[in-house]
Amino acid sequence: MSTGERPPRVWLLNLDAEHELEAARAYAPTKELAAIVARESRRLVGTLVRPGDLVLGPGEPSEAERARLAGLEGLAWSPTPRALARLRAAGLALAPTPEVGVLRAVNARPFAAAVRAPLARGSFTKDCATTLDEVLALVARPAALGWLVRRTFGAAGRGRRRLHAGQPDAGERAWLVASLRLGPLLVEPWVEVTREYTRSAWLARTGEVVISAPCFQETTASGAWTRTERAELALVRHEDDRRLEEAVAAAGVALHAAGYFGPFGIDAFRHRSAHGEVLNPLSEINARFTMDWTVAMSEDGRTRGLDARLDALLGPLAAPVVSPTVAAPE
Repeated sequence: MSTGERPPRVWLLNLDAEHELEAARAYAPTKELAAIVARESRRLVGTLVRPGDLVLGPGEPSEAERARLAGLEGLAWSPTPRALARLRAAGLALAPTPEVGVLRAVNARPFAAAVRAPLARGSFTKDCATTLDEVLALVARPAALGWLVRRTFGAAGRGRRRLHAGQPDAGERAWLVASLRLGPLLVEPWVEVTREYTRSAWLARTGEVVISAPCFQETTASGAWTRTERAELALVRHEDDRRLEEAVAAAGVALHAAGYFGPFGIDAFRHRSAHGEVLNPLSEINARFTMDWTVAMSEDGRTRGLDARLDALLGPLAAPVVSPTVAAPE
């Protein structure tokens, strides 16, 4: 079914979902974060947000807008409580979603580290620390390029800090103390990345996993996503491809066991080591939609066949409507 044959979907692009999952109390984004989310959301128009689909804005919909949206299918970047409440308030039809406790568990970095551990092989070890003394002992160890410390939750390069090996300075120590209040920290050596990979997938409630072709990913020095492109198979080492599929499959099994279903993706990369280049087969698990999900899941790395595949994966929720009067996003 193409976008011309089905009603529009209404998207809520809560790219700040990890911040909400991290918050122990009621959550509302800062003005700065809301501006970042608005800016980055525009990059999803034409990919995840297909032509004819709509984007729910930040304000409360009026009665007239709710009447026009009533019964249309609502989808969130991540189905957090705040996102679902806003979609319901707009009168949109919602499919079943994982419970918030499941979302918190599977998007926490220690979850991904546990899935990664038996897959890592020649790559580095990730250590989980729950106290300041544990963190200080870990970063005091020798490391040529220093250490990368990650908070329990984080995305787009946020929630992480690079430290030199040894004793942190006062500012670094304060960051560690504040971060530990939000959950355990992951400590890993800073490495020189030579190639970034990403794989996307859809996890059905039955446990079946639909896996994308391999993709190359580019990020900034701070870890924020910049672009993704489908990888030519000739440019992907056969062993890398096999191990990336193994990592996606392992993530799918772990996510299903935890009660999650829906879209997800993993990040991975090759990096230099004392023994040459090696593969880190799983850096992150993102249990939600991702910036590269539609590029990866399409037939040709762009958009061909994407509507039919999305319809097959998501399933129709809304009854047909005629000539919706709500404007598409610009």
